[in-house]
Amino acid sequence: MGYFMRYISTDARPVTFATLDEVLAAIDTKYTLRATDLDELVEVLHDGQLYGQVEIDSPEDELFEDDISAFTEMLGEPKTDAERTVAAALVAAQQIVAVEMFWEGSDGEMTFSKFDPLWDWLFANRTGILQADTEGFYNTEGLLVERKFMI
Repeated sequence: MGYFMRYISTDARPVTFATLDEVLAAIDTKYTLRATDLDELVEVLHDGQLYGQVEIDSPEDELFEDDISAFTEMLGEPKTDAERTVAAALVAAQQIVAVEMFWEGSDGEMTFSKFDPLWDWLFANRTGILQADTEGFYNTEGLLVERKFMI
């Protein structure tokens, strides 16, 4: 099963695979980023086991524009402060760090835990919000806006 989460960075400082590799290795030397046939996609392994893939998209990428457009549509006209925060982040987005997580069976908690250090680092080092499929948009304090959709 695959599940998507996306960090929507509003920070002018770009996130690169080299940065992610360095950060994850500093957290735990068992993390490895493995190149794929696609330049914009790497696999994330921990202790040799595949847990997911990371893609970094920028405004010049069609997928970036499609995702931002879909999120904006799903958000709708912002009515609350939290919705306005999400809308502002979507307008200011500089990059999307998209993660597709993999696990077998129905328990994805082990896989989610492997990516928690990534989200923690992004929130601590880059401005932005986190989107989780079938949940919504998060900031460092928790769920900002609930939206139970997948793109």
